[in-house]
Amino acid sequence: MNGITTMTQKGQVAIPKSIRDYFHLQPHDKVHFEVQGEKIVATPAPTIDDMFGSFKTSKIITKKEMKKAIREAVLEKFKRKGIIS
Repeated sequence: MNGITTMTQKGQVAIPKSIRDYFHLQPHDKVHFEVQGEKIVATPAPTIDDMFGSFKTSKIITKKEMKKAIREAVLEKFKRKGIIS
């Protein structure tokens, strides 16, 4: 699959629709650019969900436990700053 696009004055390029569809890219999705020799390679950037389970930890936690821990940390931070009581 190939495509040619023109760069704007702001350095922006549009990814051809056939390629966006193939990779299921949606508005606001992140795209990773990498220089490989004389080529620019663009790949969909991994999301948090894609990376879940990628890192070794001493204790395995579920997504539910992770979300709970994040929620508790945010609430604690807001309490310390006096945003909530």
